Formats: sequence, C-alpha cells, structure tokens
Amino acid sequence: MTGRHCYDWPRPAVTTDIAVFSEQGGVASILLIQRGHEPFAGSWALPGGFLDEGETLEACAARELAEETGLVAGDLSLFGTY
Repeated sequence: MTGRHCYDWPRPAVTTDIAVFSEQGGVASILLIQRGHEPFAGSWALPGGFLDEGETLEACAARELAEETGLVAGDLSLFGTY
C-alpha cells in the first residue's frame, strides 16, 4: 500500500509528551491533564499525543500542548528520547 494506511497511525507510531514546569511563591508545579479517552480515561497524564506524518517532534509537542490545554508553547527543549 503506497501512501495509504489502513489504520489510524502509521507504524511505528511516535508520540511526544510535554513537561511544563512553573514556580510561584517558591512552590514548583508541573502541568497535568486528565485523560478524556481510553486507555486510562480519567487518569492524570502529561499533555501529549501522536506525531503527524512529516511533523517535527517540536511541532508535535507545541500542537498537542495547544490542543489539550489551550497554551501556546514558548521555547521547547528536548529532555530525552525513550
């Protein structure tokens, strides 16, 4: 099948998660979202999701952050690849 997939995400699927930290009044916080879909609906998680074909990791992270929280990403730094 050239250029066409019979499933939602091309294999292998790549995802990004975004860790957003803040500090206010000496208290550090990390942004979490509550999952709306299975698996683990209702559980707390970092914002993130699947990489679109042709999308960079940074663009995916920024897009997912905006989609899931409404926040616009500033400077993004790659923390790690696992």
